[in-house]
Amino acid sequence: MHVRRTLIGWERQDLLDTAELIASELVTNAIKATGDITVSHEEAMLSPDLVTIGMYRTGSYVVIEVWDGDRTPPAPKTPSDDEEGGRGLLLVELMCRSWGYRWPATGSKVVWCMIAGDPDHASGGGSPVPRSRTKE
Repeated sequence: MHVRRTLIGWERQDLLDTAELIASELVTNAIKATGDITVSHEEAMLSPDLVTIGMYRTGSYVVIEVWDGDRTPPAPKTPSDDEEGGRGLLLVELMCRSWGYRWPATGSKVVWCMIAGDPDHASGGGSPVPRSRTKE
């Protein structure tokens, strides 16, 4: 819902389907990655959300970032034809202009992806585009 409301607020309905699918894949991966993490009561009180999502605009692009508590880098898999899962990052790679990850100074990991939109919707603002892994 956050992705949909944000994009509608930015008048970027052209990105709704793609952004919602990408966000779903990244959040699912983040939840799976943090499933085995145990935190103390004190740590939970400081950061009750082990998975968070954020978005910003840069030109005609929208960047989605998903933070999770695991420092393991995301790695696309090559699932067999009969496997039900393992294709999330392959979808992200196919549907995004670029994607990658970074380790913030505060710890953990942020996986990000940049979604290309209609250049007529360029609205400026936002932060600089993160650099890590770029799809050519």
